[in-house]
Amino acid sequence: MSKLTIAGLVSWFIGGLIFGFQAIGGLVSSGGDMDWKNLILMDVIGKSHFDWIAGMSEGIAHNIVQYIVTMPLYILLFCVGILFLILGRLTSKL
Repeated sequence: MSKLTIAGLVSWFIGGLIFGFQAIGGLVSSGGDMDWKNLILMDVIGKSHFDWIAGMSEGIAHNIVQYIVTMPLYILLFCVGILFLILGRLTSKL
């Protein structure tokens, strides 16, 4: 297995753990109904590190970056894992 394949599998594993812990946290929350709170990249790293996004000119690049940093972290990790698995498969053929 290449390093990219291992990185992809680790990314999927961590994404699955985050999804599982969020699901368990939503089930055991008080109030009776499932209160799901998505963990996003801005929550983990801090909003001050992403101030440069507001300084970007409005356009496609700004929208893409804004979407990536505000998407749920487990989905981001699954997508990064897929990317690493694809890159690992492509580089193993070279």
